Amino acid sequence: MSFDNRRRPRPPRRNGVRLEADEARFFFDLESVRPDHRVRSLCRQALEAVSLALADADLDERLEGLWTVSVDPAPGPERLLVSIALPSGSSATRAEGALQALMEKKAWLRSELAQAIHRKRVPDLAFRVVMDPEARG
Repeated sequence: MSFDNRRRPRPPRRNGVRLEADEARFFFDLESVRPDHRVRSLCRQALEAVSLALADADLDERLEGLWTVSVDPAPGPERLLVSIALPSGSSATRAEGALQALMEKKAWLRSELAQAIHRKRVPDLAFRVVMDPEARG
């Protein structure tokens, strides 16, 4: 038996009739689920690491009061989009200052992320500042 035949089970026959390709893929293609699971796991780990790093960062007053809303893959797991929320009532100049501070601290945040995750390559970080965390869509 070859390795491929052991790894991917073939869809069963129903009374001599094979299932449609979409049904078979939905029920029996387990490998397509794994990469999405890994990316979501990486994003959760990155969310926790960046949140803890920003909570401990008393280095810059422009970063005070910020919190991490979400971390999403952009466009894959080698680059992550970190959404940061400002406190309510913040101005646009505060948002620009916070984004500039995040870009200055990008290398430090990547090093904190590298300590938290166990990967061969640490993903690159991109930032976006969200004024209203409910409208982060």
